[in-house]
Amino acid sequence: MDLERLEERIEEYLKALRQLERALARPFDEFIRDAVIQRFEFTHELAWKMLKLRLEAEGITALTPRQTLRESLQAGLIHDGNTWSEIQRYRNLTSHTYDEKLADEVYTFIATQALALFQKLAQEIESWRKDR
Repeated sequence: MDLERLEERIEEYLKALRQLERALARPFDEFIRDAVIQRFEFTHELAWKMLKLRLEAEGITALTPRQTLRESLQAGLIHDGNTWSEIQRYRNLTSHTYDEKLADEVYTFIATQALALFQKLAQEIESWRKDR
């Protein structure tokens, strides 16, 4: 496992998370909602790819986002499997956010649940770094 590659992916994830936080800090309107959804997509994508690399460092292979989340939960890298499953479900719904009501629902989920879990993952990353 290339630890340098993992560290790069961690930094990309943390940057995406900061951008998501910045977007959510802005007053709500439809443009901000759409920007938040896009940032959510980026953050989710980088989260599962970073977790995949972290699993590989442990000798665990996962090929898909769903597999990666399941294996990460079993390995103790993430917690709250139900909310992570919801993150995956909402990510799959984002391709249909031309539906205004659905877009609002996705935004609310991101603001009330997903952000906190992404932030918790960032805290976990810091403990991984200390354990190296």
